[in-house]
Amino acid sequence: MKTLREHRRARLVSIEDLALISGVSTKTIVETELGRTQPKFRTIRRLSDALQVDPADVVEFAAVMTQAEEDPTKKLAA
Repeated sequence: MKTLREHRRARLVSIEDLALISGVSTKTIVETELGRTQPKFRTIRRLSDALQVDPADVVEFAAVMTQAEEDPTKKLAA
């Protein structure tokens, strides 16, 4: 499974360009790529449309990051 960042880079799109194309702020894109935020469905749809990928790719990545944040072993490693 590719991450949002990998999809973006594969299409040679900068964060700034993705923000312009999708209408999503650069801050939201960065936070989503870093797994710091769970994007809303509207945001997922905008990003996936802009990158021409299935929305599930963005959703799966966000879900994986959310699960990792809830994993108590991750907190021990920090």
